[in-house]
Amino acid sequence: MECPTCDRRLSTQAGLRQHHTKVHGNPLPNRTCSDCGSEFYDPNSRRTYCEDCDPNAGSNNGNWSDALETSDCTECGEQFEYYPSNRDGVYCSRCIQECDGLLPDNPADKIERVRTDCPACGTTRHVLQSRLDRRKRGVFCDMDCYGDWLSAHIVGSDHHQWSASEPTYNRGWWTIRRAARVRDDHRCQICGVTKSELGRHPDVHHIQPVRSFEDPREAHRLDNVIALCRSCHRKVESESIPAPSPGNE
Repeated sequence: MECPTCDRRLSTQAGLRQHHTKVHGNPLPNRTCSDCGSEFYDPNSRRTYCEDCDPNAGSNNGNWSDALETSDCTECGEQFEYYPSNRDGVYCSRCIQECDGLLPDNPADKIERVRTDCPACGTTRHVLQSRLDRRKRGVFCDMDCYGDWLSAHIVGSDHHQWSASEPTYNRGWWTIRRAARVRDDHRCQICGVTKSELGRHPDVHHIQPVRSFEDPREAHRLDNVIALCRSCHRKVESESIPAPSPGNE
């Protein structure tokens, strides 16, 4: 393929375009206007119309710099400019700013917040009263704290996933889960990914399943749990990989 500027021949169309852009500083046309048929260049190769035919460009755009129209302010009578793409001009900007009740005096004023404690970890937070009113169980730090609180308080038949054949996670599970994460440094004990890399707390896996114990409380021992990322947790649960011993990667 021959360069239209310097007559150099290149083997591919892509090579020709790169050559013309780098050597001559001007990209070759890559689009054809569907209205007038002229060729033009679009860096994203998406446009259908050239600049002259584009119904949203230049003077065709309601916000074009030369498209301003004038009107008389209904309040003060002074003449002002506005774009026709907006609503028909009624008030000038000065009258709008000075109008009582139309705009807040200071929209940046801080709304007073109330003090509340996270029901799971006890951390004190300051939140909007409206948010506190919407949360019957209180405002939690994050979903991890909410999950801990559910594990400790919503158990047995009160849990949305409860069935008579499933073992009950008692309140001791909450304490053991936290202790396991601290012991394992909030790191998956198989792949080594950390809490900061996960963007969340790692899961805590029971090495010997809870349902294998007659009393579920016996399963919630530190030597029977281990911290795993969600991906490794699924693999261990499906028995595609073995779970390591607690405290070892």
